Order: sequence, then structure tokens, then C-alpha cells
Amino acid sequence: MEIRINDLTIRRLYFTLFAISGFSGLIYESIWTHYLKLFLGHAAYAQTLVLIIFMGGMALGAWAASRYGNRIRNLLLGYAIVEGIIGLFAIIFHPLFIQVTDFAYLTAIPQLEGTTTVTFFKWTLAALLILPQSILLGATFPLMSAGIIRLFPKTPGHSLAVLYFANSLGAAMGVLVSGFVLIGAVGLPGTILTAGLINLLLALVVWLLCHNDIFENTPTVANQKSSKSSYPNLPKKVFVAFLFCAALTGTASFLYEIGWIRMLSLVLGSSTHAFELMLSAFILGLALGGFWIRKHIDDLINPIKTLGFIQIIMGILALTTLVSYGQSFEWMSYTLTVLTKTDPGYALFNLFSHGIVLIIMLPATVCAGMTLPLLTYYLISKGYGEGSIGSIYAANTLGAIIGIVLGVQFIMPELGVKSLITIGGGLDILLGLALLWYAGKGFNKIRWSFAAIVTSVILITSILWVELDTVKMASGVFRHGKIPKDQQVQVLFHKDGKTASVDLFQSQLGKLTISTNGKPDAAIGQEKPTPDEPTMILLAALPWAIHDQAKTVATIGFGSGMTSHVLLSIPSIERVDTIEIEPAMVEGAKGFGDRVANVFNDPRSHIHIEDAKAYFTNHQKKYDLIISEPSNPWVSGVAGLFSQEFYQLVRNYISEKGLFVQWFHVYEIDTTLVASVLKALSPNFEDYTLYMAGANDLLIIASTHGKVGIPSEKIFDIPELATELSRIGISSQQDILLRKLGSKGILDPLFNSYNIAANSDYFPVLDLGAVRTRYLNENARELQRLRLVAAPLIETLEGQPVRTAPLSINENYYLQIGTAARQAMLIHQYFEWVLKNQVTPSLSMDGGTVATVRNVRTIHHQQCQPIGDEKWFSFEMEKGWLPYLHFLAKDTLPYLSPTEMAIIWADIEAAPCFSHLPENIRHWFNLYKAVSNRDFEQVLQFSKLLLPEENIQASEENNYLLTVSMLAHIAQENYNAAFTLLERYSSRSKPPIELRLLGAIAAQQGL
Repeated sequence: MEIRINDLTIRRLYFTLFAISGFSGLIYESIWTHYLKLFLGHAAYAQTLVLIIFMGGMALGAWAASRYGNRIRNLLLGYAIVEGIIGLFAIIFHPLFIQVTDFAYLTAIPQLEGTTTVTFFKWTLAALLILPQSILLGATFPLMSAGIIRLFPKTPGHSLAVLYFANSLGAAMGVLVSGFVLIGAVGLPGTILTAGLINLLLALVVWLLCHNDIFENTPTVANQKSSKSSYPNLPKKVFVAFLFCAALTGTASFLYEIGWIRMLSLVLGSSTHAFELMLSAFILGLALGGFWIRKHIDDLINPIKTLGFIQIIMGILALTTLVSYGQSFEWMSYTLTVLTKTDPGYALFNLFSHGIVLIIMLPATVCAGMTLPLLTYYLISKGYGEGSIGSIYAANTLGAIIGIVLGVQFIMPELGVKSLITIGGGLDILLGLALLWYAGKGFNKIRWSFAAIVTSVILITSILWVELDTVKMASGVFRHGKIPKDQQVQVLFHKDGKTASVDLFQSQLGKLTISTNGKPDAAIGQEKPTPDEPTMILLAALPWAIHDQAKTVATIGFGSGMTSHVLLSIPSIERVDTIEIEPAMVEGAKGFGDRVANVFNDPRSHIHIEDAKAYFTNHQKKYDLIISEPSNPWVSGVAGLFSQEFYQLVRNYISEKGLFVQWFHVYEIDTTLVASVLKALSPNFEDYTLYMAGANDLLIIASTHGKVGIPSEKIFDIPELATELSRIGISSQQDILLRKLGSKGILDPLFNSYNIAANSDYFPVLDLGAVRTRYLNENARELQRLRLVAAPLIETLEGQPVRTAPLSINENYYLQIGTAARQAMLIHQYFEWVLKNQVTPSLSMDGGTVATVRNVRTIHHQQCQPIGDEKWFSFEMEKGWLPYLHFLAKDTLPYLSPTEMAIIWADIEAAPCFSHLPENIRHWFNLYKAVSNRDFEQVLQFSKLLLPEENIQASEENNYLLTVSMLAHIAQENYNAAFTLLERYSSRSKPPIELRLLGAIAAQQGL
């Protein structure tokens, strides 16, 4: 066939189109992982299944193309048709997924018996959802490759290598664009639709190109005697042997991939973005290998000898990653040290993370990228025909499936992640030695023996002497950049489970911590409670205190096991089902000993290793309490347990008077993302109440029927439970109610005011946003301000009765509100004591509170002397006393009742110079007194005197005046007046959260 001048341009155009095909193909793999982790319950399972089905389908597609491709005259037209069908499948995938999973959860799974049956059904259904498209994707490479080789038969090796490079490069870009851009912009449905439209466009362009007259004289393979007719006369055992080689190298490569992904998850964190970076790096290495070999492949004298060397080098390079892996923790530590906690810093963090991944993965994967082109070229050059393209591709992907299954299901959980790399390296080295022996020519037995000895020494060394540092692996370096020294922590348990690597380690002070993939999930102290303990104890105690008739409980997420342990200390509880997806988590938690003994020893305790969604739909039980305490939502797959779809599902398994309890954190997150969770939860529950468990954790108590009640005192009648509560500083109902931030009626307007969608399985704003806020170390602790404002904010908005019992607050560990309330109680006791004894007592308050109280009384009672005929306060005294009045109000008004505050106001008013106070100070005093008395008419009167008449500039004093003024208007149901006040505020775009709350309520009620 005569090659015209524009043939090179056409050839390059096809290469470009195939790169775009790879781009869309990896979007599918990425998006299918997102979809299937919603159905299967964990990202690791979804990643495994998608890899198996993706690779298996591609193997079938490649095999079909190799078997029947010779019958197709225009292979590129066949390629165009396949791309078009892939695009059509993508367009219907989202609605099909919704219908299929709804059928599974609502109809099929409830009829099935046994966890194994349900698991088999779910995996089969998930496979059927993506298998047809995967088969079609598998056919694209053989169709395009053989089509190009027919057009340009002189350099088949070059064409194969460039096509492999182009497709892989597009794939590496596709996974990054999908994860970092498209999902955030258009969600899962929009992303898969984008990929489908790309496929349809590709189909159209290729269809137009392949009707060019360049094909008019292209013979079918049936007429190409050199290509196919000689195939039956060639040794079949050689063909089969090289198919076996392709399968073996595929197995080894995917053992590496699985091992590296798990290992690097402990360095980068196990977020969705981290997985995408790792997958992209792996594919990029394959692309670069194809790119390098393209210029050499057609000129190789002995391609098998070259392939043998490459396999040996690849195995050795893979084994060296076990050594460099320990250094990767240092690289991450340095990265977090030098980068700023800003958005540009976050972008660089992802870039540097990708760099770390490339350093580990790239050398060996570049070698892997050369193997397929070499194997395929060798068979074609020996006359086995273009069908060998699909056959090699199919064998390689089949080997990859074997590697995935062996690695995830057997090698990693039984032998550990190190064994994945060593076995993979050993396979590649053995295959390389076998290929060199087969090549024979130019490589005698002495050289072969030397190579075998050297590689054996390297392999044995890696097995016997190279050890992975479990202290580094458990460090969670990706969060804070710190790596503890060996003497600082002792790793008591380490296991590489199917879904995560679990560690139990002990600090020098005796604190025990259990972590998954380096992320601490629970910690228990020997003497002093850890910040996690109030959360775990209250997750059990608080909902039962509200619903003390509860008898059946399900907890989602094992953690340390303490929540279930505390629940089982309640005698009336009849059954506790604890649902955990990773068996190693349960095994590791046994190391907490007596602190969690009930969950392992009590006959009422039942542990289920299962996905939560599948558990509920399969068992069809209704529970009085369902408690959800999964890991942090930045961990890939976990955000699905904070989505509106999950809440729609789980509400069906709560009894009529039952409660749903959701843990959420306020560290490494922002209030906007908290709002996305509450927006998802609220429509599915009639009421919810928000509590602070500690400084870092929220508890959401939700009811499907009626209002969420008030915690009762009955929990303190149970000795074991009372002991646990006392350990965290809770001994009364007041200690619990102090933690309440508000209920649905007032909090819904607040959370709805944030410009963010409800977290959804298909628009995963939480999954995408949480990893960013984790890096930026943001927090949503401003929510605590709702209880720290010097005004009865929550009580007034919710119409709660004024407390009449004396304030009684214990030592509330790790809770700013509790510490402040205890100080307020001590201030009241001080003034009460002074009033009765007229003698200054010793003060047991913190330094700042002592200074406030002393200065208020000293300046006002002892230093107040007449100056001349009229002035009683010097300028210095006036300037000094007012701030202390502000401090006193801030320390008392949020916590003390009007009766308790009356003693303080009476003491101040009894001072000799009270009547001579400057007008400004009297206005402030009267305002505070009106606030404490809930006298909102006077609040408006005095705040108006103190507020600026026009624009209200942001300042601590103006913010407070605006807060109490708006609260007074809302208390009087004058919502428009409250909102009008806020419109005068200079920082309306970012107000303090109390003003945002009042503004949201005013806007909603005013409308």
C-alpha cells in the first residue's frame, strides 16, 4: 500500500484519539469505584471488585477481539462502534444503578438468609453493573492496535508501544481529572456522563476517519497469508508459554499495586484523593515504559533476552521499595513541615504526595510498561498474527485478576503487606531468569547462574532482613508531620487486614490507641481519661438517658469497643449488635482489656463483620437505638455513612420511639461541612438535638417520631455506668445538659444558611472537602460559642424554662463549656459567701477569674472615693473597671440563673459609689442585668443607647450588643426588626456564629 504524505498525521491523530480513550476509560474505573463503594460498604472492597471486574472484563474483551478480529475487514470501524456502545452504557449507568440498588436493598436482600449469601449476591450484582462496559473497553486496545498495524505494517512494535503509551498516559490523566475536578463540579452522575459523551465523540471521529480512502485497498486478515494462514503451522506451546508469561507478569504487577497502595495509604492517608494519586502514578509508569521502548522495539535482535533483563530489573526495583518505603515517612514529614496550611499549600501537598508515590512506584512500573509491547511484538514478529495482541492483553489482565484475588484475600491478611512485594518481586525475577534461559543465544549458562545467584541473594535478603517499621506505619504522619521515636510508643498489635492496616500502640504514659491506616480511631488512658473517652461513653449513656426504655441497640463501627461495652453495663439492655467491616479492628481492640471486656464476654453482645447497609437490609430488625460512630469522613468510603441516602435507609430500622445517634467531629473540618451533614440528616428525622461530647466531638441525637427528650437522672442509678460517667466529670443531669447546643427548630435555619449541598452519595461534598480541611487543620469549634455567649441564647430561642435548681457542675474533662460553667458556679459561691460573712474568702478559681472578681470588688468597693465635689471615679479607675465588668458578665451570664445573678448584681449595687458611675458604665451594667433577668424590653432600651446609630462595625462589644438586641427582638417575635439590625452590620458576609444563627432565624421567620 502506498503511504501518502498525510499518513503520519493520520497515525498521530489515532494515537491522540486513543489517549483520549484511555482518559475516559480510567474515569470509568474511578467512578465505578465511587458507585460500588456505596453499594459494597467499603472503598477497599469496591476498589478490589472494580479492579477484578474491570480487568476481567477487559480480558474477555481482548480475547474476543483476538478470536474474531480477523473476520472484521475494517477494525477501526469496529473500534468506533465499540466506543459508541460504551458511551451509551455510560449515559444510562446512573439511573440504572439507582434502580438496581433500590431493588437490592428493598426487595432482594431482605429475602436472603446468611451473610455469605448476601455478600455473594451484592458482589454478583455489582459485577453485572460494570462487566459489559469492561468487556467492551477490553476490546478497544486490540481493535485499535490491529487496525493501526494493518495500516502501517512496517513498524508494528513502534505502533504497539506508542498506543500503549498514549492510552496509559490518557488514563493517568483521567483518574486525576475525575477525582480532583469533575466529581466536585458535576458529581458522580455528571462525571460518568462526561466520560460517555467523550466516548460518543471518539466514536464519531474514528468513524469519519476510517471511511477515508486510505482503507480502500486494505486487505482483510483472511487474505494476509503472512499474518494468519501460517498460524496453525507455528508451535502452539510457544504461544501458550508466552501467554503464561504475560499472565505471570500481570500477577506480579498487581501484587505490587495492591501492596504499594496499602503501604502508601499509611504515608499519604487513605483518602479518595490519595488512592487517585497512587493509581495515576502506577498507570503513568506503564505509559513511560511504553514510551521508552517505542524507539527500540523494532530494532531488537533478541526481544526475549531484553524482556528477561527487564523482568529481573523490575523484580529487584520492586524489592528496593521495601527499603525506600521507610524513607517516604520522612519525606512526608518534611513536606508538612515546609508547607503552609493554606489552599496553595494544599495544592502543593497533593503535588508532593504524588511525587512521593512516583519515587516509590515509577522505577518498577516503567519496566512493567515495557513487557506487554515486547511480548506482543515478539509473537507478531514470529508470525502468530494480530490475534496475539488480544491474546497477550487477555492473559495479562487475567494474571492481574489472580494477583488481585491472591493479594487481597489471602497474602495480605495472612502474611502481611511486605509479602505482597516480595512474592511479586520473586515472580518477576523467576520469570526473567526463565526468559533468559529460553533466549539462550548470547547468554551462556555461567552468566545465567551468576544472575540467578545474585537475584536469589537479593530476594532472600529482602525476606529475612528487611522489616517494615510498624512505629512509622502507625504514626499517622500525613496528619501532623510527626514520627514518634521507638521509645515513645510501643506497637502491641499490627495486622494488614483486607480493608485496612490496624495497629494498637501504647504511649509512654500508658495511653492505648487503636488506629486504621495510621489514623487513630480510639484511645483509652490508664489513669486520666483521653479526649476520646467522653465521646465513647456518652455515645452509649446519653441516648439511653433520653430513651431509658431502650432494649435493643446497634452500633456501627467497633473502634475500641468501649461504646458497646458501656451499653452492656445497663442491665435493661437485652441485645447489642456491633457492626464492623474490618475483622482486624475487632482483633486489635482486645488489647484494651477490662475497659472493653463486656463487648467480648457478655452474652448479650453480638459482633457482625459486615457492611452496615447490607446488615440492616439483610437482617430487617428494628432497634430502639442505632449508634453510628464510623471513622472520619475523609477516609475513602466513610462519607457514605453521613449521606442523605444512608439516613433514608437507616431510619427504616429504628423503632417507633427509638433514637438514631450520629458521631461527628469538629476538628479537621469546618462548619460548612458540618452543615452538609446536618442538611443530609434533618429531612429524614422529625427532630434532632446537638450535644458536645468534648472539645472535638459532636453527638447528634435524632428521632423519627416526636421531639428528642431530656436526659433523665436514671443513668446515675446504675453503678457501673455512674463510674464511667464520673471518670469523665459527669455526675448530674446539669453536667449533661450543659453540653446541649440546640435542637432542630433553631439549628436548621443556621445550617441551611451555609452555601453547601446536603452530603449525598452522588454529590460527595463531604468526601471531597474533608481531606482538604484535614490538611488545613480547620475546625468547627465555633459551634461551642452558642453556649459561651454572655446571654441565655439557646434557652430563649427554644423557649426553655429558667433553671431553678442551684447550679451544680463537676470537673468536665476536655470541655470548655464545662470548665467555664464550673468557674461561674464558684463565682456565685464567692459572692454568696461574701454576702453572708462580709469577709473575703480564699478563692479556688483559675487565675483569670480570680483577677476579675477581685478587681470588680476592689475597685468598686475599696478604691471608690470622691474626687472634688462631683467626680467619684478617676479616669484610670473608670478605664480599668469596665473591662472587668465585661469579663464578669462573660464568665457568669451564660450559666447562672436570674436568681444566682441577682446576688452578684446586688453586691455591685451596694457599693458606695454605684450611684456615681459614669453613664456609659451604668448603661452596660443595666444591660447585663436585663439580659440575666430575660427582661427583653430593657435589653432593647440599653443596647440601643450603646449601639452606633448607623453602621455597626465589627468589634467584641458591638457584636455582643447586636447579639442581645437581635435576641430580644426575636424573643418578642419581631423578626423583621432583628434582621434590619443585622443589615447595619459591617461583617454580614462572615459574622460570628451566634449572629449567623439569629440572622438565619430572623430571615426564616420574617419570610
